[in-house]
Amino acid sequence: MKIFDIFPNPIFRETYSGNADIKSSIVEMMEGTDMEKNGMSDNLFHYDNMRGQSFLHREEFNTLREWMEEQCSMFVSEVMGYQLPEKMIVTDSWLNICNAGGQQYPHYHTNSYISGTYYVNHEEGHAPLFFRHKDGATHSPTPSISLEADRNKFGKYNCDVIIHPEEGELLMWQSHLTHGYGGNQKDNRISISMNFMPSLVANDKYSYRVFPSK
Repeated sequence: MKIFDIFPNPIFRETYSGNADIKSSIVEMMEGTDMEKNGMSDNLFHYDNMRGQSFLHREEFNTLREWMEEQCSMFVSEVMGYQLPEKMIVTDSWLNICNAGGQQYPHYHTNSYISGTYYVNHEEGHAPLFFRHKDGATHSPTPSISLEADRNKFGKYNCDVIIHPEEGELLMWQSHLTHGYGGNQKDNRISISMNFMPSLVANDKYSYRVFPSK
């Protein structure tokens, strides 16, 4: 029997040097603010999570958003190896606050090319992020069956891949990848999630322009 791997999926990681100011600003902003409760977890809350909203398009986050767009453009062009006529832009974004006992159901993002999460506050006791192979996911972008993994035979083809993010770190991945987290053990796991698209989608003579949802 011969086994070989094809088509790996890259995960991008980079730390933002100005996170202390971002964290302070967001904590102050969220004091006394009503947030949307996640429909599948009573201890997970969102802000600016409705159609047409984008948390990162607030003026105070312009520098952070532009940095994210630069990192994403480098990810797509330098790491993934695709041509960008212009650059990658944040199309929509929202704030997440997860308290003890909260979780995010495994899911993927539609209508985007790259998705990411920026970790504003992430400490010991806060849940790590996991990525799940589509064959073991009940929520998957491609038609497949879902078989339960044999826990006695866990390997790279049937297990979750766990990533422990650091505070102030941006993680990015291709939007079709199923991801989530569970078993959060501490309040105030604060993150910003976002989607990216090329500002100009062009291949051959057909093209269209993309604008942020805000």
